[in-house]
Amino acid sequence: MNTSIEELVAGILEVPLSTITDTTGPTNLKAWSSMKHIRLIVALQETYHVTLAKREIQRLTSVGAVKKALSEKGVAFN
Repeated sequence: MNTSIEELVAGILEVPLSTITDTTGPTNLKAWSSMKHIRLIVALQETYHVTLAKREIQRLTSVGAVKKALSEKGVAFN
């Protein structure tokens, strides 16, 4: 995997990579709109070849939560 979670999120949200941390989420980043959240979910599923259930999607409230959800699906991070 050449693209990090942070790079993927920054690209979808159209913000500088430097603004993305594990605590970044829709409550503290205006660019993380509901439409971009949907785009992010689709990109995560396509990039990491996983399927996220509705319950899992509802828990994606930050970059850290995204990493945790993907980790639970067997995705390894450096």
